Amino acid sequence: MSITSLAFFAFLAVSLILYYIVPKKAQWIILLAGSLFFFAYASKLLILYMIGTTVLIYGGALFIQKFNDDFKSKKKELTKEERKKLKAAVKKKQHAVLTVIVILCVGILGVLKYCNFFGDIVNGISEMTLNKAIVPTFNLALPIGISYYTLMSVSYIVDVYRGTITAEKNPCRLLLFVCYFPHITEGPFDSYAKLNAQFREHHHFNYDSFINALCLLLVGLVKKMVLADRLAYISNEVFDHYTNYSGFPIIVGMLSWAVCIYADFSGCIDIVRGVSRMFGVEIADNFDRPFFSHSIQEFWRRWHITLGSWLKNYIFYPVSLSKSEKAFSKKINNICKNTYYSATIPTLFPLLCVWLVMGIWHGASWKYVVYGLYYFVIIFFGLMFEPIFSKILKDKKVLGGGYSKAFSLFQILRTDLLVIIGLTMFRADTLSQFGSMIKSLATINFNISNLMSNCIDLHKLDYVLILFLVVVLFVKEFIEEKGKNVDSWVTANSFRRWIWVTLAIIMVLLLGIYGTGYTEQVSVYAEF
Repeated sequence: MSITSLAFFAFLAVSLILYYIVPKKAQWIILLAGSLFFFAYASKLLILYMIGTTVLIYGGALFIQKFNDDFKSKKKELTKEERKKLKAAVKKKQHAVLTVIVILCVGILGVLKYCNFFGDIVNGISEMTLNKAIVPTFNLALPIGISYYTLMSVSYIVDVYRGTITAEKNPCRLLLFVCYFPHITEGPFDSYAKLNAQFREHHHFNYDSFINALCLLLVGLVKKMVLADRLAYISNEVFDHYTNYSGFPIIVGMLSWAVCIYADFSGCIDIVRGVSRMFGVEIADNFDRPFFSHSIQEFWRRWHITLGSWLKNYIFYPVSLSKSEKAFSKKINNICKNTYYSATIPTLFPLLCVWLVMGIWHGASWKYVVYGLYYFVIIFFGLMFEPIFSKILKDKKVLGGGYSKAFSLFQILRTDLLVIIGLTMFRADTLSQFGSMIKSLATINFNISNLMSNCIDLHKLDYVLILFLVVVLFVKEFIEEKGKNVDSWVTANSFRRWIWVTLAIIMVLLLGIYGTGYTEQVSVYAEF
């Protein structure tokens, strides 16, 4: 069930009516029932995988909580030394339970999503040594949102282990956290503490809040159905038939894809955030004008924000605080007397782990591994040369010893160029295709008439509409980058609010890509 389909909005309407007419204490049950229906509609019997993951983290968290509660009840009667020994024993048991549950949860994801990837690696080795493949290829179906609900499940049990939350005793409430339908298809990642607190609240229908949520939803629909889905025709033509193009048409395809994936992904996040707000539940935003970033590090703090936060909290910090990493950090401090490098070098291995996980999370392919390493290498060199760059920029002979607006613009354009190259790798079917496309940029060719004629579903007015919406999106984000909230300005006034609602509905109905004669463009991140 696509979140831009009529079936979805019919489902949403029924869910909202039931949600606000049942007793307030039963509202969470409507959310759970709706989420299970949504999941089962999309994945059918594959819903059992999600339920299985929920059972694992539910039982594991209760065990971890029990060990902790037993320790608290006994520690008052023990001496300081005895408490220390008991705490160490309890922590060891908790860690064992955590390890088993995380391995099982990630194992389900690994088997379903990555078995053929790792099988190909084994077969590659066996073919070199035994001249035959030893691992068969499996055709396994994936339940909707498995990459999202698995990581959220891991975050829940890790948070229980860390003691930041208490284990949920009601399995149905935990199930709601895992399968809450607005964030199951494309995220964002939210913490159990944040969502559970809102699920327990009694929500009353508020007209202004509902219309504001509708405004956000319509922003997403325009970005997805009117802009992104048109750009998809251009980018698909270039990437699917890249050998037919070179020079400027390739650049047009790369730029179209960069704007397409941003409008598509951020638009879908706006849709699900608007939907969730209609139920009185606020879920995280995933974007903060990323194409205005001055560095790759800043870009990834603004793009897919919740995935970055998850990787930081559950990959970077655990690796950084591991015994081996602490020992390595101590050795570096003894060897290196430069305070910057003695602090930076120990972070490189945790960063490598983060980017490897980020890459492989996106898909079972070497392309995604290299995609993650691409950003790691850029950040690595940025960190290593940071003192040199800072020294140069502080020199009064360079930029007058400060950061000018022109240099700030250069940083943004440089970052966007690196990102567009990375996104091209992300979209290309293979690394070979990516290399071929980058190589073809050297060809001097400014003729795009062939590209336009091959995009048979787009007409001249479609290109005008694309340019218009890209400019509007840029201006909106430029104004917001200056500290003004355009969305709040629109929703603050009833007249402006209804002008936008009317205009957006007309745009979606008349200009949206849907219906007979159009190929529905699947949401990019729904595939993950």
